[in-house]
Amino acid sequence: MAVDVTRRRFTQGSIAVGGGLALAGPISALQASTAEGRVRRSPGYGEPQPTPEEDSGVVYLALPPGFKYRVISRQNDPMDDGNPTPGIFDGMAAYRGHNGTTILIRNHENRSRAGEIEVKVPAGKRYDPDPNVRGGNTKVVVSKNRRVIESFAVLGGTHTNCAGGLTPWNTWITCEEIFNYGSVENNTVPGTGVPHGFSFEIPADADGPVDPIPMLAAGRFSHEAVTWLDGVLYETEDRGDAAFYRFLPRRRPRESGDLASFGGTLQALVVTGRPNFDANTANPGETYPVEWVTIEEPNPPEDTVRQEAQSKGAAIFDRTEGAWTADNRIYFDCTSGGEAQLGQLWEYRPRGRNGGELKLIYESTSVDELEGPDNVVVVPVTGDVFLQEDADGEQFVRGVTRRGEIYDFAKTVINSTEFCGGTFSPDGKTFFLNQQGDRGAPSPGPALEAVTYAIWGPFSGKGGGDDD
Repeated sequence: MAVDVTRRRFTQGSIAVGGGLALAGPISALQASTAEGRVRRSPGYGEPQPTPEEDSGVVYLALPPGFKYRVISRQNDPMDDGNPTPGIFDGMAAYRGHNGTTILIRNHENRSRAGEIEVKVPAGKRYDPDPNVRGGNTKVVVSKNRRVIESFAVLGGTHTNCAGGLTPWNTWITCEEIFNYGSVENNTVPGTGVPHGFSFEIPADADGPVDPIPMLAAGRFSHEAVTWLDGVLYETEDRGDAAFYRFLPRRRPRESGDLASFGGTLQALVVTGRPNFDANTANPGETYPVEWVTIEEPNPPEDTVRQEAQSKGAAIFDRTEGAWTADNRIYFDCTSGGEAQLGQLWEYRPRGRNGGELKLIYESTSVDELEGPDNVVVVPVTGDVFLQEDADGEQFVRGVTRRGEIYDFAKTVINSTEFCGGTFSPDGKTFFLNQQGDRGAPSPGPALEAVTYAIWGPFSGKGGGDDD
C-alpha cells in the first residue's frame, strides 16, 4: 500500500485545539494552553537547585526547594540473594508491601555487552541458559524511612528489559526491547536458539525468582511499554518505524501467568482511510478515526510483526515508548516523533470493540520545552504528569500541570545518563526514580553508575510543607 506522506503544519507552534477539550487533564490542558503557538511555563515547585544527597552530601540532583532525596540502591550493592545489584536500571513500578513498606520491581536493560553485571538466578529459573544474556528484574523492598531492607533477583535470562507496565492484579509486565536469539544482537545468527522479544509477568509478592513464561500471543517484537484498559493490553514498540499494538486475551486475567496461558489476539492500529499513516506528518490537535487489523503471526521466527502490520495499513510512529492509562484513554509518547524529532504525546480513545480515535496532543518544537520524552508517570496528589527525558546532555524530569503548563522538576548534576523508571509509593509521598547508568562492573563511578533515588517533599502542593 502507498505510504501517506501528506503534511500540514500550523504557522505558529505545534498545538491546535482541534475541536475543543475532551479531557480536563494535564495533557489535554497542555494542548489548549499552547493553541496560540507557545508553551506556557509554570514555576512548578520552584526552580531546581543543586541539592546534596541526605546521607553522603554528594550533589547528584537539582531539585526544587524543600525536596530531599536519598540514593537507596546502586549497581553492585550486595543483595540478599548473595549477588551484586545488576546495573542498567530502567522501567520500574511500586506496590504496597507489609507494614508500610513499598515494593519496587525494577528492570535491568542488559544487552549482552562487556562490563554488565548479570541478573543472576538459579539455572533452572533462567529463561535463556546463555550466560551472556544478563537481563531481568530485581525486587527491592523499601521501609517507611526510605531505606532498602531487602533486595533480590526475581527474573533472569531475559534480554534488554526496558520498560513495561502495571496491571490491576498487582503484577509488573517487563518487556524485552529486542528481537534476537540468545546473546547475538542481530536476527540471523541463532546464538542459543532461544527467541527473545517477548513480555514476561512478575507478581509483586514474589519471594524469589519466578518461572520465566513468555507471553507468546502478545507478540514478539522490540517491546517498550504496556498499559491496561478495559480488558485490553496496549503495547508500544521502540523503533523508528514502529506500530502501535493491542493484545486481546481470550479471557480476563486475574493473576500472574494468566496473560501467558490464556492466549489471545494481537492487533495493530490503522488510521481509517489513510494506510501507513506517517505519525510525523500528523496535524496537531486533529482527531483521526482508527481501526485495528489482526496480526496472524504474532510469534514469528524473523522480525516480521511490524512488517505484517504495515502490509495491512498500520500507522507508522517514531519510537513509541512510555504509555499510561487515565480517564478511559490511553496516552503514549514518541521519543523522537514530530517534525523537529523532539517528541510527541498521543491520546487514544477506544470506541466500541474495533474502533477509536487518535489525537496528537502535543509536539515539542524546542529543547527548552521537552526533548526525548520516555517514561511517564502521574503525580498522585496533584494529577501533574512527570515526563522523564532520554536526551543529549543534561537530563530533566519535566512536569505538566492540569492547566497545561510545563516546568522542570529534576535535573542531572554529576550523572548524565537518562532518567527512567519514575514511580510513586502507594501513599503518594515518595517519588522513586532511576538513572540508568552505563555499563561497567563493579562500578564506573558516580558519574556513570546506575542509581535509584527516593525523593520526598511538598508533592501535595506547590510551595507547601514537607510531605515526610
